[in-house]
Amino acid sequence: MTIHQFTEICRQKQSKFREELNLPMGVGPWRTSTKRQISMIEDGEHNGKNFVDEFTFQYAKHRVATKQKNETIDEYRLFNNLLSSQPMAFNLFCPLIHMFEEGRGKEVTAIAKAIFPQIDIKEVTEVGLEFLHTDIENYLGDKTAMDAIIRYKDSEGRPCFIAIETKYTDVLGENSASRTERQKALIKQLNYFTPDAEAQLLDGTKAISQIYRNFLLAECYRIKEPAHEAYSVVLAPKDHPTTQQEVASLREELKEEYRYKVLDVTLEDFVDAVMSKCPEEEVAAFLYFKERYL
Repeated sequence: MTIHQFTEICRQKQSKFREELNLPMGVGPWRTSTKRQISMIEDGEHNGKNFVDEFTFQYAKHRVATKQKNETIDEYRLFNNLLSSQPMAFNLFCPLIHMFEEGRGKEVTAIAKAIFPQIDIKEVTEVGLEFLHTDIENYLGDKTAMDAIIRYKDSEGRPCFIAIETKYTDVLGENSASRTERQKALIKQLNYFTPDAEAQLLDGTKAISQIYRNFLLAECYRIKEPAHEAYSVVLAPKDHPTTQQEVASLREELKEEYRYKVLDVTLEDFVDAVMSKCPEEEVAAFLYFKERYL
């Protein structure tokens, strides 16, 4: 299956979701667009229909209202684009944020352990969305953000985090960086890549595309914060045509002792793991997510 075929399957799935809610088509993909799209809705800023529950809708409105310098949250896309991975990330992680706010940190820790059994998680301390330090010049110098971040302490009490990129129909190999000086400096500083891969990234033979920038951003934050450990995770549907190959390619370009840092998890496995440990009264949002996207 090609990415175009997969995208069309997802588009039709979101169109069916829209029709089941009896919502008219909206214009897209931008606010200034004139053509109506089957995977766009109207007035999502007010009706909240792009979200799994009221908490997620209110959280999205809060993030738009308090948008910080260099954050790339797009209001129209977030509220009206059913196919976008940005609202999908909100729909997946906001219920976990809500659980934290309700004092259910132990349950969130149990969920994280179920999702990432290979990671030494003692206690989850925070779940965040669209995480970007606003002082980008002290990091990679661009606006690359983590779609989600799970901060935790390991069994020795050391601060660590998991940087998560969520994909629905997007392709990680696209969207190459234009300003690469800081990325290249960090590549040399880390010394994580095999000699051949490092040489190709540094001389421009291999583009520093999104999958590299996500990994480099996580490692930059690990150094700056500082944190003892950082993992880079890509979440995508199991049938996504390119994700597993792209993640495997990045992992193979790392020296063997650092390959554990890069993980791919299917959305299906992620949601199933969440639901296996989620309190019964919190399951509804994830059932809704599964029905809509998967």
